[in-house]
Amino acid sequence: MKHDCHYHPGDPAKWHCGECQMHYCSRCMPDADTRQRRGLCPRCSKAMRYLGAATEVVPFWQRVGAFFRYPFHTDPLIVIAICTLVPVVAPANIIGLIIWLVLALALFKYTYAVINHTAEGHLKPPAVSVAFTGSGFDIVVLQLLVFVLMGGLVGAAAMLGGPILMMLAVAFVVLALPASIMVLAMERSVGAAVNPMNLAVLISRIGTPYFLLYGYLILLTLASGAAQDFAVNHFPMWVAQPLAGFLNSTFTLILFHMLGYLLFQYQEELGFASDLQDEISETDQHQRDRSSRFDADLDMNLKDGNYDRVQ
Repeated sequence: MKHDCHYHPGDPAKWHCGECQMHYCSRCMPDADTRQRRGLCPRCSKAMRYLGAATEVVPFWQRVGAFFRYPFHTDPLIVIAICTLVPVVAPANIIGLIIWLVLALALFKYTYAVINHTAEGHLKPPAVSVAFTGSGFDIVVLQLLVFVLMGGLVGAAAMLGGPILMMLAVAFVVLALPASIMVLAMERSVGAAVNPMNLAVLISRIGTPYFLLYGYLILLTLASGAAQDFAVNHFPMWVAQPLAGFLNSTFTLILFHMLGYLLFQYQEELGFASDLQDEISETDQHQRDRSSRFDADLDMNLKDGNYDRVQ
């Protein structure tokens, strides 16, 4: 949600005081600690809520081009190349199958890392090492469990309410799938990712833009399928197989980057705060200068008409 600073209209608010119901920008709060999310209201000295980049983020529908450029940064390109080209030259035996499974897990892990990375305010892709090192491979098992439980939900609806209830359950599962993926990526909890109330709350807090994003995701899925079908039908198999894998991985990264950006855009509604990590300037760092605090107070008192305090 867009909030401007009370004292500097046009400047995005970074802090909000629940007591005074006032919004402040970075110029009003030069002594605040953005990393620790700590700042005291200049009026009442109560702790304020940090808004992060929620008030200045560009809506996702205005940066579609940036989404399509995302997989073509160096790091994701290397990950995609390794995960799609290495299986082609791997031996056609059990060792080759193991290599394929390991690389598929790495690619899957990387795509979920993209959601977290983007939601935290990083608009540049995570490093190559994220795909192949560290923890996080359990996300594959968690996602499989989510799919199994969603299938069980549809099956239970069919047994309890017949085809009508089953169709309603299928419609909800299909509609809530992007929300489920976002929740699973952020919370690493199967229960939260399949809880209908949890998913409904997330969708309702985002509102209409969720359905707009859903339309984009459908178009992306159709485009990915069409591109892979073209590759299979117009190229020899030794070319079509890695090309189809490359296209599928590319579109998947675009899709997951969009999901992460939706979380980043609606962070205020979803109850967390993130900043644009890749574009932080030195002036946004800890400027705890006493003279800056004095200048900010002077500016606010003049605008409030408190001339006696200025003197």
